[in-house]
Amino acid sequence: MAETNQRTIAVVTACRNKQGCPEFVLNHATVTPAEADNGIHYYLVEADLFLAGYEEPFLHFDEREAPPFLHPAVRQHLANSLPVLAEKHPCHA
Repeated sequence: MAETNQRTIAVVTACRNKQGCPEFVLNHATVTPAEADNGIHYYLVEADLFLAGYEEPFLHFDEREAPPFLHPAVRQHLANSLPVLAEKHPCHA
């Protein structure tokens, strides 16, 4: 019998953006417990990253495996990111 109880897992990925600069990206994937145990959520997130123009290498941290500080820190960073600051960064020139 196939599992139908899906849940959404948050995944932080360290990768490169279109300009080749390092970036943290927060994505979500909805999977069954068995799919999560087999890492399918990482494949789903990678597909979204490729479609959005992000580049490898991808280093994924789901909310179950990440250090306790990582997801809150990335969420805070993304919420506080200002375009003006990004433009001053040499990678975003």
